[in-house]
Amino acid sequence: MPLITHLECSRCRHQVSMARPPEAVMPPSFCPVDGGTLLIRYDMKALRMRARREQPAELAARPGRSAGMWRYAEVLPEMMPISLGEGWTPLLRSRRHAGLMVKDEGANPTGTAEARGVAMALSMMGAYDGGLQGRWPVAALSIGQAAYAAAAQRKAHLFLPRDLSPEDDLRAVLYGAEVHLVDGSVEQCRRRLEYEVNHRRTAQDAGEDPWIDLSAPQHPFRVEGGKTLGYELVEQMGWTYPDALLWPPGDATSLISVWKAFEEMEDLGWVAGRRPRIYVGEIAAGRFAAALDSSSLEIVAASGGRVLRLDERTMLVALSDWAMQEGVFLSPQGAAAAAAFGPLAGGGEVRPDERSVLVNPSAGWKDGDALLAALPLRRRGRFPTSLPVGGIITPV
Repeated sequence: MPLITHLECSRCRHQVSMARPPEAVMPPSFCPVDGGTLLIRYDMKALRMRARREQPAELAARPGRSAGMWRYAEVLPEMMPISLGEGWTPLLRSRRHAGLMVKDEGANPTGTAEARGVAMALSMMGAYDGGLQGRWPVAALSIGQAAYAAAAQRKAHLFLPRDLSPEDDLRAVLYGAEVHLVDGSVEQCRRRLEYEVNHRRTAQDAGEDPWIDLSAPQHPFRVEGGKTLGYELVEQMGWTYPDALLWPPGDATSLISVWKAFEEMEDLGWVAGRRPRIYVGEIAAGRFAAALDSSSLEIVAASGGRVLRLDERTMLVALSDWAMQEGVFLSPQGAAAAAAFGPLAGGGEVRPDERSVLVNPSAGWKDGDALLAALPLRRRGRFPTSLPVGGIITPV
């Protein structure tokens, strides 16, 4: 990894060495000064010389877009990729709204934008633990993470709520994960995972292998993989910025990652102009409640955008509308971004003559159980047949 020089806090710019101290398994995720997200930084002079060989015009003409996110090798660390074909997801034009497009991250191999960061993290782990591929197992919170662990030939310890569906149970077992069922929510699963990871770290003194925490979306390696979404979006738009981004709440995609990509592309001279205004549809309460962290909110403010607070019903209306009218099954987070489009367009903040991109972070089917419980579906036996007349689109 010759081009990486250090880690840098996204807030205060404090620098942290990439060298692994003896007691640590992986680089830290957060700045020791103010808790900001740590970003991988490169020798930019060397990176410019390396990237200049592949100016955007040459990169666009490069064969093999099936290489997905790894087509941006000139601006990524040097390692042996662990890949399931993530990246180069479609940019779909809306059939009803002029200028509006959907970047559908649900088309990734595991149905979520998370695939980018997890693929990069596991690839970097192979270099970081001395090339001992598969020696250190990983602790994970999603079946997608277990899939990538299997691709990397690492044992996965997967922490899931006890009420997981039979389908998810089957997938976890087929990926070879050791499943730890937890009574309670995903947040309680996270606490159990953190406890076990810390316990195994202490057990290193007894000669046991540590568990690597693959669950944290803020980890520098996952942020580095997530930035490829920014490169990809700009390339798909002809190496220009969109005017506005409609962004999902939560951490299914990392706004910090994409902002880092914009910064790097500008430094390399690959893109110019004003960065897009970022608008976030935030679900304040309910089973789909989600919000951005403070670092992401700072980016929203710097972009000239804002956060729109929405209720769950408004999000569900948008989700049903896009499925019926556009054939796109958005995730609840993507539907929250879609729900923000109406008031933004109606108030003139997003104009028809502008190019706007709605980022859908994952496939809607991944939230199928929760959506079945939330939508008033008319059923025959155990299968839904239709939305009731009036249903969620018009008053009952």
